[in-house]
Amino acid sequence: MKKKAVTQKLAAMVMTTVLAATTLAGCGNDGGESSSQESSGAQANSGSSENDSEASAENGGQNDENPSWIADEPITVSVMLSDNSQQPKRQDAPAHEEIFRKTNIQLEFQIVPAASYEEKQSVVLGTNNFPDVIYLQNGTKDIVQYGTSGIFEPLMQYVNEETMPNFYKFWQQYPDMKKYLLEGELYAFPVVARDESAAGFGPVIRMDLLEKHDIPIPQTFDELLEALAKLHEIYPDTIPWTGRKGTPQLLATTAYMLGSGMGGRTDGMYYDFDEKKYIFGPASENFKEVLGYLNKAYEMGVLDPEFATTTDEQMDSKLSSGKSLFYLDNSGFGANYTAKLNQIEGYEDARFQVLPIPENSFGDRRAVAYAADLPGRFYAINASADNKEEIIKLIDWLYSKEGSDITNYGVEGVSFEYGEDGEPHFIEDYVMQFKGAEPSDYYAVFADQGITKLDFCFWAGNTRMGSEIQKITGSWTDLTDEYWEIINNDSAYVQPHINPSLTEEEAETVQDILAEVNTILEPEYNKYIMGTEPVDNWDSVIKKCEDAGVRQIEEIYNAAEARANAQ
Repeated sequence: MKKKAVTQKLAAMVMTTVLAATTLAGCGNDGGESSSQESSGAQANSGSSENDSEASAENGGQNDENPSWIADEPITVSVMLSDNSQQPKRQDAPAHEEIFRKTNIQLEFQIVPAASYEEKQSVVLGTNNFPDVIYLQNGTKDIVQYGTSGIFEPLMQYVNEETMPNFYKFWQQYPDMKKYLLEGELYAFPVVARDESAAGFGPVIRMDLLEKHDIPIPQTFDELLEALAKLHEIYPDTIPWTGRKGTPQLLATTAYMLGSGMGGRTDGMYYDFDEKKYIFGPASENFKEVLGYLNKAYEMGVLDPEFATTTDEQMDSKLSSGKSLFYLDNSGFGANYTAKLNQIEGYEDARFQVLPIPENSFGDRRAVAYAADLPGRFYAINASADNKEEIIKLIDWLYSKEGSDITNYGVEGVSFEYGEDGEPHFIEDYVMQFKGAEPSDYYAVFADQGITKLDFCFWAGNTRMGSEIQKITGSWTDLTDEYWEIINNDSAYVQPHINPSLTEEEAETVQDILAEVNTILEPEYNKYIMGTEPVDNWDSVIKKCEDAGVRQIEEIYNAAEARANAQ
């Protein structure tokens, strides 16, 4: 199937939908579903008929000929999302248009560059001037900070089998969701993972160069620096270790493995599985090991001298051109960098591969995987939004199999079709258009259709869909098999711990203290990593954090955890 043909088919589908909606508004009757399928060439099957029947019952059967329509008249719902360099978003993606065709809800996206999303989110939430639905980049931290302010719609009133039958199934299936409650109230809908494998942050290195120069696979973090230093000696024009999103991401990806922790790029609170309690990482003694290690990497010329400002795009460029040889971040990116390198003359045998988690200075191997069930992505509804009833119905539909199939596979008959097993499968001719695409074939498909976890998807997949695409294009290689074997056999990984809910008073206290603590910490990190301040002086920073109340935050979280465990 040629891409031009796909585009023409989608254009015909969208035009038919628009005409059908216009006819419905004028006379109250149309054949929108069947005529739209005929003009698009979409294939009917028993699987989709069952989905439509379920949708009709669960959404109230707004129109017999459009069983999953949520409203008889078209409704527009605005959504604020973060863009992604690996998977750029666009308003008119086919899956977005298919949502409109299936539900009569037109999504109007405000797509914000990833680099400025946090700042933009802070502004719009702080001024209560945000769209109907907003993606919360900082997850539970944003829920704690804004949940009780009145700007988010309280959601527990809708969490029942009658109002939200699809979401309610997940609510019953995953009791840990109750930890998302704030003062007994739910303020954001969590994304649920669909058939996910659990990778995570991991150390990824040019394995071909280790083998070429007989450098042993590092077993400890100190050996890792020695290996990178050796590679830098052999290849002096390289920047051995690069990253993205500046110092916050560097600390978020390394701190736990090195023996301390960070709750995220902007929050030092984390759950320590060894200590079995919450610790504010930067205010712990072990955090000096993190800073000392990063300082050592910087002084050795191993760590990117621009670590504090490097962007996603710069990291991609360095790793896919041979300029950099190692990163510690989403280990799944390595296959993409390998594919790009292999297209460059002289790099045909280049190979990035994840390492088993090395041992840290405390003698421990530890890492937190990505969540296999609840990936920690959240969407809140503006309490002042119009059409809240329809928004709730839309989100519940997105948790349904029909909604999930569309938001993970795209348009039936165009990008996927149902197999005899009743499950969606990508169409080979469609997928093969993206063979050799950058940054990868699967990200190109995801971006083209507007699908999976990084898009507007509530029962969301990523690895299952990506592997299916790779097996079609032939990019699923022995290297990929080796990658998953390393990940699945590495006992260092644990599933993330879901933070407990806080009372309103606790949340306000945490927010106030964190604001002061982060003001203390943010100017300090780079001084210690770059060596302008000796690591031993970090004790004075810890003292300032303690004076600001950081131990009280730890007490609050551990008390909340005890309450949650006692339920």
